[in-house]
Amino acid sequence: MKLLNKFIRLLALISLSLSITPLTTVKASDDIQVKDTTKSSSNLAVTYSDTDASDTPVATASATPTTTTDDGTSQTATSNVSVTVLSGILTLAAVPDFNFGTMTVGSTSKLQNNTADATDFNTDSTNGDVTAGQDGNDSGLLEVIDSRNFTSEMPGFTLTASIGQLTNADASKKLDAILNLSSIPLLNDSDENISNSSTYLKTNAIQISNDSSSNKNSTLIDLQRDSYNAGVIKAKFNTPSSASLTIPNQTGSTSEESTNHMNAVVTWTLTAKPSVQSNLQK
Repeated sequence: MKLLNKFIRLLALISLSLSITPLTTVKASDDIQVKDTTKSSSNLAVTYSDTDASDTPVATASATPTTTTDDGTSQTATSNVSVTVLSGILTLAAVPDFNFGTMTVGSTSKLQNNTADATDFNTDSTNGDVTAGQDGNDSGLLEVIDSRNFTSEMPGFTLTASIGQLTNADASKKLDAILNLSSIPLLNDSDENISNSSTYLKTNAIQISNDSSSNKNSTLIDLQRDSYNAGVIKAKFNTPSSASLTIPNQTGSTSEESTNHMNAVVTWTLTAKPSVQSNLQK
């Protein structure tokens, strides 16, 4: 009986000892890796992702590395910036060509495009009648550059236009013509109006003809002192509504002449207004 009692006491002590062992004990280890599906914390905007013991961190960079040679020395390269700088002058930089397609005498046609065929026409006054211009462009661009910014107020300028008769290549046939140019906004190289006030500046709507003294030389642009900003001043005559040509009825014209390829020379004249003005009194 005594032996049985001792055995019962021994079992009770063993049971008590096992019950006080901490069940939440975790051994810390540097080798522990957390595996989890990718998720993010909405509060911290931190993203977690799976990782394996075999994963190796890879460093990435978006910057372009410096070019080096095999021996580790740096290499250099050069390029150019090219610009024409104008200062203190007034320049007629571009004038447009006009093409009005096929017309008959006594008709008016709107602008078709700005590509003028001057093949076989004469551009040199030493070789007879000049029957074609040589400075026009096929984009319809009219451009003046006013770089007289050495004054506090831009002095102003005028641009006039005149037109000769329509002629064939050898100038054996001639017709009168009237060129109509619409009012077009005057813009800078950023396509903003050149005005330095609330007044929106445009070209004048003009009509020029070779047969009338009243409109042989019409003023397309007339900018007044201190009304505009220095720099590029441009207008584009490249839409059907921007220009038209009228061939009036005239004595001696025939159906044969109206079907010939003909060309008229437009002359543009840029005139600076004086930078200094004075008064004369008697």
